[in-house]
Amino acid sequence: MKGNLTMEDHDNDLDATAYYAHSFGENKQDWQLLLAHLQNTALLSAKLGEPLGLKNLAYIIGLLHDLGKYSNAFQQRLSGKSISADHSTAGAQEVTKIYKGTPIEPLSYLLACCIAGHHSGLPDFGTVIDHEQDPTLLARLERQIESYDAFRAEISVTDLPKPLFPPLKQSTSSGAFTLSFLTRMLYSVLVDADFLETESFYNKGFGRGCYPSLPEIQSQFQNFLDGTQFPESPVNSMREEIRRACEKRAEDPQGLFSLTVPTGGGKTISSMQFALLHAKKHRLNRIIYVIPYVSIIEQNAQVFKNVLGDEFILEHHSNFDWDNLNKDPKLSEEADDSVTNKLRLASENWDIPIIFTTNVQFFKSLFASRSSSSRKVHNMANSVIIFDEAQMIPMGYLKVCLLALSELVLNYNSSAVLCTATQPQFTQFFPKSLPVTEIMPNPDQLYEAFKRVSIENLGKIEDEELVRRLNAHKQALCIVNTRKHARKLFELLPADGRCFHLSTLMYPAHRQKTICEIRKRLALEEPCIVISTQVMEAGVDLDFPVGYRAVAGLDSIIQAGGRVNRNRRLSEAKLYVFEPETDAIKRLPGFIAQTGDVARQVLRSWDGKDPICLAAIKEYFQSLYGIQTSVAFDSADVLRCFEKPGSRRPSFDFRTAAERFKMIESDTIGIIVPADLVAKDLLQNLKWAENTGSILRKLQTFTVNVYLNEFKSLCDSGKVEVLNKHIPVLINPKEDYHESLGLNILASSGGDAIFYDS
Repeated sequence: MKGNLTMEDHDNDLDATAYYAHSFGENKQDWQLLLAHLQNTALLSAKLGEPLGLKNLAYIIGLLHDLGKYSNAFQQRLSGKSISADHSTAGAQEVTKIYKGTPIEPLSYLLACCIAGHHSGLPDFGTVIDHEQDPTLLARLERQIESYDAFRAEISVTDLPKPLFPPLKQSTSSGAFTLSFLTRMLYSVLVDADFLETESFYNKGFGRGCYPSLPEIQSQFQNFLDGTQFPESPVNSMREEIRRACEKRAEDPQGLFSLTVPTGGGKTISSMQFALLHAKKHRLNRIIYVIPYVSIIEQNAQVFKNVLGDEFILEHHSNFDWDNLNKDPKLSEEADDSVTNKLRLASENWDIPIIFTTNVQFFKSLFASRSSSSRKVHNMANSVIIFDEAQMIPMGYLKVCLLALSELVLNYNSSAVLCTATQPQFTQFFPKSLPVTEIMPNPDQLYEAFKRVSIENLGKIEDEELVRRLNAHKQALCIVNTRKHARKLFELLPADGRCFHLSTLMYPAHRQKTICEIRKRLALEEPCIVISTQVMEAGVDLDFPVGYRAVAGLDSIIQAGGRVNRNRRLSEAKLYVFEPETDAIKRLPGFIAQTGDVARQVLRSWDGKDPICLAAIKEYFQSLYGIQTSVAFDSADVLRCFEKPGSRRPSFDFRTAAERFKMIESDTIGIIVPADLVAKDLLQNLKWAENTGSILRKLQTFTVNVYLNEFKSLCDSGKVEVLNKHIPVLINPKEDYHESLGLNILASSGGDAIFYDS
């Protein structure tokens, strides 16, 4: 019966020699037989791996991953004995034994790595001198473990399918990074299959929802576009031209694209239309929308939820911690509500048609070692991936981020779109075999057609003079680089109801309410002065007659200009760039200071000419990248974890790479702010609810992210309590949350600048 023993065979022969994978209650009749788990996982792994060209390899690691559960120690542990049992090492050792002396022996270590880490995470390969108790792969392959030979009575390794490795295009000259990425894909397939199979056993198949196909969603989206009458105007006519260009280029072969559209060009709608039509053309599975700021995600996702509904649109970012809802595979059959349950499950592996996420969440998953973070990686394949505001990928991680993106496009059937008004010079970071195709036929002409604001450099200016200038305008926008500076300027302005403040210290519902009031005042031509951090620079559809921007990178300056005369209601408008003379800024974060220096040079070289053009943007990024050292684009030295000169066999340090890859240098924590009746009622319900998912989902709009040192300060001062061990809540919003400024941070060391939301 080797290799093809079925669950029915075991059900008719339950005895003391049966081996189990999972226990369930006191009656062993309800336990899951180990062979059934291995076979089911192997078949599911093969199914998930087949679209990636990994069917046979995925089947092999799925069948072998839990061989260690054939040990007596593990079976005793299932029966309730408190003993340790290493069940992951056995399969790793076995797979290297099976292929020892064969042509694929070196590559069998990749399979062993996936099996060894299917619970503890992808390990570092290590060295041959590692102690057997070290956590590295080579140490574990030499580890003395309890016999698991009982598996041979149920599984024949001679019946394993041929280990076929797919033909891969190399993203680096050595090909090492490509092999490491293959390992990561295999690992993702295995851990997702293992989780799904276990979840299915415990929940009898309950849980995951069925979604419409992307062609069905595209049809619904098309009906919306065809049935919407946009006001006639020159700007809307140009936006329509942009959308038509995206529709036409969606028929192109898959690959890497850029979408260079001036601010205000409607790229959110146009890029989604491209993605839906491109996915339909090439039969792709999902669309992943990657955005730098949580605030933009909330706004953009809501646009599409309003059109399509929210049952198949997932937001995955730090304002809502899905992970704390995903720890137990034994989900309650009495789900919080059907939508929340489906989204909660989809957050684990992104098995859903449309995902909105952040740069941090997306790339962190691609370099994670933990199984929970890696599950979604295989679902990044066969996708359209849109990077909104692509220039916001942090420079210190550009090399490894764009190499990972290259792998998805070169080898895993995804298309990617770099979408921005200020297209960075990324060509140097992509393999020569992966050209970037611009979607728009005439981006230079678009910039000229959308021209609606000119830049004037004011030089150095003190806060009091800046406030005097702002007060002289009926309506004006001022964007600065730090939260402290924004707060000081706002407090210098008159408290007469016409002045507003925006920053990430405001919870999303508060910020959105403020933006709605600002939009209303602008439309009615009522007095309106806004002081903001960079949170206003992208994705916020507001139209001011005049703007002020503290000197920063040219891309930031141009993005700020996109909020001025956005709909061309004026024949001309000004964006004033200034050098702050203020005691609110002791020291600018290094990157902001450096980009500001380069922007000054470009503005000087373009004095008397319009710097809001593609030529100036190109000059800016060439200058910015040109002054960097060789390590600036991989400042954490992540690539060296995979590219090791002189290595004759695969040797990857997955765990070390995950530890080094920190796109947010300072970790952030979300704090719920119950500052209005809705939040208070939700929080009260949360204290007594058995199933909290739907409540936490609604509370995400009342959450503020703070730096770790700021969180500790609030906790030490007794300002925050933690519910259910993982839900921080502000105790007294009346005292510690300002109706205009947001959360009152007691200590802000390291927290001046707007950070990349995770």
